[in-house]
Amino acid sequence: MDGKQLQSLKTHTETLSRFIIRLSKFYEGMSDDIDAELQTLRGHLAGSPNFTLATVSINKLNTKLQSAGDAASDLIHKALTDLERDVKQFQQALAADPGVQQTAAQLLVKLHQPVGDLFATLSLFQRASHFYASGAKKPHREGDAASGQEQASKSAHYDAILEELNLLIENYSRKRPDDDQLAQLKARLLHGMSEDELLKSCVLIIRMIVQEAMSEASLSGKVIQSLHNSLGQINQNVNQTIDISKASFDARKAANIQLKAQLDTIEDAVKQSESLEKLKHQARDYVKSLASTLSKREQADQDEQHELMKLLASMQSQLTQLQTQTQNYRKKLAEQILSSQTDALTRLPNRQAYNERVERAFELFESRQLPLAIAVADIDYFKSINDRFGHAAGDKTLQVVGRHFRKKLGKEDFIARWGGEEFVMLLPGLTPQALFVKLDELRDSLARTPFKFKQEKVTITASFGATCLKPGDSPDEAFNRADKFLYQAKHDGRNCVVTDQDEVL
Repeated sequence: MDGKQLQSLKTHTETLSRFIIRLSKFYEGMSDDIDAELQTLRGHLAGSPNFTLATVSINKLNTKLQSAGDAASDLIHKALTDLERDVKQFQQALAADPGVQQTAAQLLVKLHQPVGDLFATLSLFQRASHFYASGAKKPHREGDAASGQEQASKSAHYDAILEELNLLIENYSRKRPDDDQLAQLKARLLHGMSEDELLKSCVLIIRMIVQEAMSEASLSGKVIQSLHNSLGQINQNVNQTIDISKASFDARKAANIQLKAQLDTIEDAVKQSESLEKLKHQARDYVKSLASTLSKREQADQDEQHELMKLLASMQSQLTQLQTQTQNYRKKLAEQILSSQTDALTRLPNRQAYNERVERAFELFESRQLPLAIAVADIDYFKSINDRFGHAAGDKTLQVVGRHFRKKLGKEDFIARWGGEEFVMLLPGLTPQALFVKLDELRDSLARTPFKFKQEKVTITASFGATCLKPGDSPDEAFNRADKFLYQAKHDGRNCVVTDQDEVL
């Protein structure tokens, strides 16, 4: 290595050392332990750098920073969850104020979106702080209690409609990735919506659903018209066959009459004949006439058979075409039903499929008293996965977790994607104790499933809430009870199962 290369290497080394020193300043204040090690690293790099000792410090810092980063991510996620809860409570407390309701709805939509970095998180807290400050200045009157309850009810409906709208837009976006209207609507949701805007957006989605339904109805109409035409053609062929058979019957009847007349003539000739020679000539003429009549009858039979075969072949072709059209239509209907009840991302049944399945399951529960349990599962820290690794990683996580749950559940069990990172399950034939054991095994197997994003190994866990049905339960009551246990599982530290087994013991 010549002098110029050595000088260049020295310059690059000094530049890198200064950069590491400046970069280390950014992490000051994260923890006393990291601050001490950063101070040591800066000492090794200042003046005449000692890269051997600096490497030791860097290796120590790698472990400390990774651990601190995970802890910070968990802390941010918990803080955002708490903030979302507090905003909802504050929204209910000032339910009579439409301005507060709109601002709260916009802030809640933001809190449901992935957070890009720490500064975006701080921005959310700053917005929440201004929101609290503006709400605290508003006067509260006891006379507004009834109005406040009414507004709280409206707010609950608003949140429910907003959630449903999000799910519909997500499903339609996957079906129509190039739809500009959907893209604009999705963008507006990110910034929050007033009640008027929400109503207009619902109307837009309804129009899309109606348009799709009309398109399917048009297709059904065309298929039905085609079936009608095929049946009409078959009916025409059948009538034509009947006409040919009737004409053939009349022709045979006339030929038989003619034959009988000829035979009677021969009989009379035999009786009245005066000489054998004359009788021979008469017999020869009568035989020729009979042969001609029989030949004509044979030709008529052949013509009739030929026409009948043509009509039967045409009818067979029409029936084959009709059968093919019917099979295609049945297949199309099955595909449409499957598509409407399947989540586009995970390929699991969706909420609509769950609603239909739970009704049938409840009928069996009530009529035969068969045990039935409802469980709700939520992927822990799902937002942090989107924040750290991007939406593609989040989508992949949902797909892998959905497949894992489906694989581990039995044939009689049912699982659907409820929305977001939540799944709902119907588990028949389980006691409360067996329900807990089954879900805990499901939780444990998921936690041991290897995940890797951008060459980084990640542990994915889920929280579970579940309940066994009780006499007099409705599907909504049972689901809400399971959802309450899920919230308790999250509050208890996540990656755990909470059921109503303790209430039974």
